[in-house]
Amino acid sequence: MGHNDHIDFDLHELIQDLIDEGELEENSDAHGVARQVIHQGYDSLSPKQRTLYDAVVVPALKRRGEEVEMIQRMNSAPD
Repeated sequence: MGHNDHIDFDLHELIQDLIDEGELEENSDAHGVARQVIHQGYDSLSPKQRTLYDAVVVPALKRRGEEVEMIQRMNSAPD
């Protein structure tokens, strides 16, 4: 088992997209908690960290997912 086996690369990319788009502030507490989830999993969070992740990161990820879905629908719609 390598040192990268526990890293969630998909979540890492999504979090980076949120930062790039201004949805999540780099080096903020929420970003730090998201990085912990990427590297150690959600279960590694304390109750306070879970509250922050659920209140800030999860809604931002949901909005991003809805935006991507809308773009995909628009791109696949017949002309």
